[in-house]
Amino acid sequence: MKIDLHMHTPRCGHAQGQPFEYVEAARRSGLDTIAFTDHLALPDGYDPHGAYAMRPEELDAYVADIQEIAAASRSPRVLLGIEADWVPSHVAETARTIASQPFDVVLGSVHFLDDWAFDDPDHIEEWSLRDVAGAWDEYFETLVQAASSGLFDVMAHPDLVKKFGHVPPGDMTALYEDVAAALADAGVAVEVSSAGLRKPCAEIYPSEALLAAFRRAGVPVTTASDAHTPAEVGAGLDEVRAAVARAGYDAVVYFEAREMREVSL
Repeated sequence: MKIDLHMHTPRCGHAQGQPFEYVEAARRSGLDTIAFTDHLALPDGYDPHGAYAMRPEELDAYVADIQEIAAASRSPRVLLGIEADWVPSHVAETARTIASQPFDVVLGSVHFLDDWAFDDPDHIEEWSLRDVAGAWDEYFETLVQAASSGLFDVMAHPDLVKKFGHVPPGDMTALYEDVAAALADAGVAVEVSSAGLRKPCAEIYPSEALLAAFRRAGVPVTTASDAHTPAEVGAGLDEVRAAVARAGYDAVVYFEAREMREVSL
């Protein structure tokens, strides 16, 4: 089964194309199951220009739009999802919002270290002021905290911190093993995403070394493109699926009504 469990709509402020165009692109790409997972609104102060996520008042309309498209699509299967940022000071609010909607899948993501949007090209200069190893440690500590919260089904782009090519020197094995063990304990799945192939890091999220650690720890995986245009739907998924197989997986997962479903790779 070919799955793309991460795609966006223009409501987030940085995607193009209408949802029906994403569905048509998925059909042309031979995808069996897709999920719309637009960005849940961020707390006040995190998105002052409306460039990161939908506005709070748009959520009901987003849900209604995707439900309508899902009902009309016989192939591919269309799932209703959301991508929610981990903001430690707003966990209760995020939990209430997630619980208020009939989502099939909830992606958890880390885009902020404190108030630094570390993956935003407009804030890339901050990297020159940071210790890269320290940023990596902080990122993965935050990822584990998010995964352990119980809010999320899947952790999206789990090594996003490498997006602009900032990678600390040395062997990452111990860090990767610790992260994989923590996510296994948390009971979440991990997204294997082609989005990194389109970024300066030029490799999938997660790296093959981290993906192998997830496999050893027994963390289930799903596949995704993180499409922000119809042309990106399913893009790079052949490479993603090959990496998943090399890591030793023979199955991937998707979610319906927040319940995990495993299917053969």
